[in-house]
Amino acid sequence: MLTRLFYLVSTLLFFAGSLRAQVYEPGWLVRSTGDTLRGEIENDFWVQAPTFIRYRRTADSPSELFLARQVQAVSLTNGRYFRHEVLLLDEAAETRLQQLQQGDFQAVHSDSVLAEVLLTGPVELLRVVRPGAIHYELRRPGQPPLSLSERKYLKETNLGAWAVADGNNYRNQLTLYFLDCQAARSKIETAAFTPADLAAVAQAYATSCTPSQQPARSWLTQAAPKRRVSYQAGLLGGIRFNHLESPINELAGQRINGVHPFGGLYAEAMQPSRVVAVYGELSLSSFHSKSAQYLGYDATGTSFSNYFDYRAWLATARIGLRFFMPLSHDQHLVFTFSFEKNKLFAPTVTSSTAPLTTPPASTLYYAEPTVLPNVGVGWRSQRVTVSLDAQLYTSSDNDGLSGLFFGTNLAARLGIGYRLGHSSDKSTRPTSSQP
Repeated sequence: MLTRLFYLVSTLLFFAGSLRAQVYEPGWLVRSTGDTLRGEIENDFWVQAPTFIRYRRTADSPSELFLARQVQAVSLTNGRYFRHEVLLLDEAAETRLQQLQQGDFQAVHSDSVLAEVLLTGPVELLRVVRPGAIHYELRRPGQPPLSLSERKYLKETNLGAWAVADGNNYRNQLTLYFLDCQAARSKIETAAFTPADLAAVAQAYATSCTPSQQPARSWLTQAAPKRRVSYQAGLLGGIRFNHLESPINELAGQRINGVHPFGGLYAEAMQPSRVVAVYGELSLSSFHSKSAQYLGYDATGTSFSNYFDYRAWLATARIGLRFFMPLSHDQHLVFTFSFEKNKLFAPTVTSSTAPLTTPPASTLYYAEPTVLPNVGVGWRSQRVTVSLDAQLYTSSDNDGLSGLFFGTNLAARLGIGYRLGHSSDKSTRPTSSQP
């Protein structure tokens, strides 16, 4: 837990210098009905194809939310261009080590996707990014489309072990596809499986082996997201309800309930496509509890204890993930899963029985979280996030494996977060784009 806290503090300090707000850029959108809408598109710096698109007519207009299936095409001023297409994709293509299959096989199926356009004109190059592999499709006149997918698989060696093998034979596929164009074949010999090299092969064909000998229009420069990760941070505040059972034998069965205000800081590292964030926070609240200190036996052989109240500050550190589900009018549902570490400090002790000696730290108690994460749900609009979260804590008499996961102690919080800072995602390069 101390290691987690160290990383959390480091992350918060790093976040402080670079903050994010929603970014809209001029662009256009073609609906599935064929209507073209011109205005502003929210740029979420997608790596995988967007699953939803936010559009507004002007900066002062309410936003509209479109699912990918409701869009024929969308383009931003900075040049990124997505178009709805039915493509042949190899569902078995995979590069993640833990997902690799034994043996090289393909499972090609047609799929309706919002593909990113990298080249248009006499030759076209499209790209679809999936979690396990990147897929491309090349198109040229007089030939069916060529589908390419990066792929790896497990191959058994002569010693009976399994080794990772590369199953991507894109150079052979490209050579056959451009067999009638020497200029393209010359590029294929050294081409890597990257957007730039595949585009170079296609452009060699366009400029040397088409009737017009004109290059295709390239969207390649703008196709890479300018910012893969973006950061934001802000202030936290709200109320915290503690429902805890005392672990002290003398107070067995007694509950420590209380509502306390809390405040703190939070930070988020927004991942590509801006639907997942690494989340961290530091917060501080007051804490009031009861405890007891065993003192020994009196002259009659009866054990006796000192009972006391104490007040302290409760510091809480959390780190985890946040998931954002889009709503209309620039709003989101927010789901949070995080792990926490708590620390009591600066206690003030008041005895209800005399005399009072300095109690050991073990009697100044706050519950230990179970291994299950804190769970929260919230609503976000612009800079403001309202959230409700809860954390389970282990029971004082609950041992064994089940006690690691479930407990009768819990804390719940109702909080408001306010984002600080300016946009770090905003584009400053005005280029034009037409449908």
